[in-house]
Amino acid sequence: MEAKDDPRFLKGIDEFNEQLFFECHETLEEIWLEDHGDDRKFYQGLIQVAAGYFKLQQNVPAGALKLWRTGIEKLEPYAPVFLGVDVDALIRAVQKDLADLDRSPAPESDSFTPPKITRTS
Repeated sequence: MEAKDDPRFLKGIDEFNEQLFFECHETLEEIWLEDHGDDRKFYQGLIQVAAGYFKLQQNVPAGALKLWRTGIEKLEPYAPVFLGVDVDALIRAVQKDLADLDRSPAPESDSFTPPKITRTS
């Protein structure tokens, strides 16, 4: 089975898109722990981005900023598309949220609409 067809990967994307960021983190971490190849950092980047949005939900903006920065850094080598995920679009959306949060470190909890992970195939 290809990694992009792993039911856990698809579940993790669905959880992210439903703003179930803690659950997404847990689901993708299962794959990350098993993967010892080149895809490992991709999963870690997704996990860190999801964890950043979870931190924002918990009103810990400093944690969100740190996790988004490290997540973006790990995802960048996989752009524009990897495992059927539009990595470019995700990075752009997270960078926008990062810049917005950096400007206003005490945001209203409902002022952010987290991005969706878009699949290209």
